[in-house]
Amino acid sequence: MKRQTFIIIFACSSFLLIFSLLLFTSRSDDQMSTKKYTTETSENALEEPEEDIIKISYDGEQFPIAETPEVSESVQQYEEQIEKHAVSYEVEDYSNLIMALMMQESEGKGEDPMQASESLCGEVGCIDEPSQSIKQGVYYFSEVLKQANDDVKLALQSYNFGNGFIAYVKENGGTYTKKLAIRYSQKMFNNLKESGNYACRTPEEAELNACYGDFNYVGEILKYFE
Repeated sequence: MKRQTFIIIFACSSFLLIFSLLLFTSRSDDQMSTKKYTTETSENALEEPEEDIIKISYDGEQFPIAETPEVSESVQQYEEQIEKHAVSYEVEDYSNLIMALMMQESEGKGEDPMQASESLCGEVGCIDEPSQSIKQGVYYFSEVLKQANDDVKLALQSYNFGNGFIAYVKENGGTYTKKLAIRYSQKMFNNLKESGNYACRTPEEAELNACYGDFNYVGEILKYFE
């Protein structure tokens, strides 16, 4: 009887020992598998980071302004100069946008391809060398971007209107809208039309009596990213 009891106890003990070993092995395999998966996932995340694409919303559309715009060869020839000055003035994320800006201003033609004379000396024609134009144009864009608190659309429109538009927007809601651009154009044209320096270029401008600058300047630049 004692022998039978001993055998039963020994068998149960052996079974429990074997079961414990199997359970420990299974858990170890699961931990190794989880660790391997975590490591592989981390490595894949490092190898394939998500691309940070800067986009601007305008009239219900999204425009990827970090991509290369559709511009003329005349503008493309100045790409390196634009990038160099964009780095200097800490707006390198917007170098492609500045290329589109040049395209809208002059298509890369002339001695002042950024049309930056007025921002430098207050009148047209004081810049007669493309390299000076590009440096001044990029600098002026960086300044209006700062003044606009990184509101890119406000900065673009202010490149066309002048930085007085920034103050106007801050007094009227604080954020760029096309309606504000139209209202500012109307206001300025009404004040300056007797000077003879401003005229309506399109039927829409004439109908709205908004002939100061180009109130659709933002849209005109973003079209190069379509």
